[in-house]
Amino acid sequence: MSMTITNDDVSNAWATAYESTENEQSYPSETLVRLIKGNYITGERLDIKNKTVLDVGFGDGNNSVFLATLGMQVSGVEVHQTICDRVLNRLNRNGLSADLRVGSNKKLPFADNSFDFLVSWNVLHYEGTEEGITTGIQEYARVLKPGGRFFLSTTGPENLILLNGKTLGNHQYEIRRPGDFRQGHVHFFFDAPNYIEFYFSPHFESLQIGRVEDMMFTEKLDWWLVTGLKNDVSLFTS
Repeated sequence: MSMTITNDDVSNAWATAYESTENEQSYPSETLVRLIKGNYITGERLDIKNKTVLDVGFGDGNNSVFLATLGMQVSGVEVHQTICDRVLNRLNRNGLSADLRVGSNKKLPFADNSFDFLVSWNVLHYEGTEEGITTGIQEYARVLKPGGRFFLSTTGPENLILLNGKTLGNHQYEIRRPGDFRQGHVHFFFDAPNYIEFYFSPHFESLQIGRVEDMMFTEKLDWWLVTGLKNDVSLFTS
C-alpha cells in the first residue's frame, strides 16, 4: 500500500534535510560546471556574462553560488521559505546576491520570458505524475525568453534512488530506498531518450541528450542530461 505524502510533508522534509548539511563544505555539480564553462553543447563557450538564469530547486545553493560567481543574474525557486533564507544568507556572506522565491516546477513565481537560461538539476522527477512533468516543462518554457536555453539533470534508469522502488505505472516509482527521508515520495523518470524527446519537444528545439553514469563501488549514480532552446512561444499559454 502506498503512503500518502502531502505537499507540506515534502517541503518540510527538504527544509530539514538541507538544515542538516548547512555547515558542510559543498560544491556545485561538476557536470553543470563542465557544461557551462566548456564547449560541449555548441562547440564554443556559452555567452553567459550578465545573463539571467533561474535555478529551479536550488537546494543547498551550491549551483546558485557557482552561477553568481560567473557574473550571471541569479534567481531561484525552492519549496520552503527556510531554504530560500538560508541560501540567500550564504550568498550574501560571499558578497553575492540572488532573487530567491518559494515555488515549484509547476508554479514558477516569475513573469513570462524572464530568463536567458534555466537550470533544473535533479528536481523535475519529483513531480511524480505525467501531468506534473508536462506542466513543469511548460512552466520552464514560459519563463524562458524566446531562444533561451535550459540545462536539466534527471534520474536515469539505473540510479540508486530506484533501489527497492515500487512500480506504480508508466515511469512512476514510489521511493522505498532504505534509510532515505524521501520514503513514500513518487518519482517520475524517463526510461529512454525517446521519452525525453516526446515530453520536451512541444516546447523546445535543438534538444541534446546525454547521460552520466558513475559506479560508486556499492551504488550507481545514473543521470540523464538534457539541454535545448525554447521554440515558438505560440506553443504555450500563460
